[in-house]
Amino acid sequence: MKNKKKKIIILSIVAVIVALGIVGYFQMRVQLEQVGKTTYAITKVQRGSIEVKVKGVGTVQPMNDNTVYAGFAGTVQETFAEDGDIVRADDIIAVFESSTLASQRDALETQLDEADAAIAMMRSTKGSKTVYSPIKGTVKAVFGKAGDSVDAVMERYGALAVISPDGLMEVSIENTRTLKPGDKATVTVDNKSASATVISTAQGKAVLRFADNGFVLGGEAVVSDEQGAVYGNGSAELANPVMVTARGGTIDRIHRQEGSSVSRGSRIFSLKGEILSPALYTHIDQRQSIKADLDAVLEDMESLNVRAGTDGVISGLNLTKNQTVQEGSALFTVQSKELVKIDVDIDELDIAHIETGGLASVSFDALPGKAYGARIVKINPIGVSQNNVTSYTVTLVLDDVPEVMLGMSADVQIVSQRAENALLIPIEAIQIVGGERFVVLEGDIDETLDATPATHKVETGITDGVLIEIVEGLEEGDRVAVPQVRISNMQQMWNFRPGSSQQGIRQ
Repeated sequence: MKNKKKKIIILSIVAVIVALGIVGYFQMRVQLEQVGKTTYAITKVQRGSIEVKVKGVGTVQPMNDNTVYAGFAGTVQETFAEDGDIVRADDIIAVFESSTLASQRDALETQLDEADAAIAMMRSTKGSKTVYSPIKGTVKAVFGKAGDSVDAVMERYGALAVISPDGLMEVSIENTRTLKPGDKATVTVDNKSASATVISTAQGKAVLRFADNGFVLGGEAVVSDEQGAVYGNGSAELANPVMVTARGGTIDRIHRQEGSSVSRGSRIFSLKGEILSPALYTHIDQRQSIKADLDAVLEDMESLNVRAGTDGVISGLNLTKNQTVQEGSALFTVQSKELVKIDVDIDELDIAHIETGGLASVSFDALPGKAYGARIVKINPIGVSQNNVTSYTVTLVLDDVPEVMLGMSADVQIVSQRAENALLIPIEAIQIVGGERFVVLEGDIDETLDATPATHKVETGITDGVLIEIVEGLEEGDRVAVPQVRISNMQQMWNFRPGSSQQGIRQ
């Protein structure tokens, strides 16, 4: 009896298990059918801004490297800085000695003393108070007048008067008509004309010579051909001018005026006042030349105190005491901290939308939580190919970033494209069919189908990977269906099984 009851209980349990299995089977089939269907989230077409950003990495470098070179050959006497020091432009970084410059200085100082002594001895010597013509010819111009300082006239014009020894003049014009030496032309100055010959052509100029027909010195000379076509114009000058010069005193009287004929030795000016001898003036001129040479040597010796030249950070300084340095050697570099740059390599697919003057955002691992603005100052037009991919170097500059240090690693985001007040939808709403883009509108959804085909054609613009710009095919406020990913309860249970790494998937 007991065995019979036990058998009934077992059969009952088996029946329940079978029944539960049948129910579970049908439930599973229903869930699998539901999983096969596409569900949709509905979103409105909205207006907004969208940006396409291109990412790159680089390191902070100085925008300007000021390398200082030795302008002399010398020996290191002392250094006052080392690599990594922050310096100012006027800071002395190293001091050199130069035996060559020291010898030149000593020799020129001796010559200067000798010139001063010679001048002192000749101070009482006097020069002639009459200025004579050095050659036969015609006085073409007189620059001074009675009462003028001779030295002042000489300083302004380079002469007291100018003599034409041969009656020839010249004019230089732009050679736009490819004139050749020997070609003939006509020169006209103030309605007076003369035949001219091209005597030389060089560096795009043509020089023509002609007889002086009473032309005004420095007057505008128009050069033309036989038919009157103008070749060009220039200033009428003497072909072989002879300068009449003097030193000291003032002009007392002018004996020859412009246009006068003179012989060699003809008296042209009478002077008055203190007029020193020509020999004394020669010594004075020599002293000035020596003094100029000495000043140049002293300036070179001042350059033995080598300065930074610009504000920044010292690098590449490797000088030791008594080290010999040759002229032109690189001594050190000052890397500017005020203006820094970052070079990033941009893929050829993105470079077309990046322009000089564009903006970017820069962040640094060493300065978390901070972002800095940068601007593009250069795009290298020559690409570098690697693994069949060509990239282009883009240089960005950062202004006034004192906390950013040279050598820091930087993450760069460059805004390559931007659209304002654009129609936007999620990019998942776009379906591509036959190379064209379509969306499903809310009113098109067919619940009887596993998936509603997308038949509403649209034209798209830029995308940031989340949203996409709609250029044509939708209006603001249109309701668009976005396909969703859906999983079964069985999959959820599997994801939450003990030991699973999944944290759950949102339906």
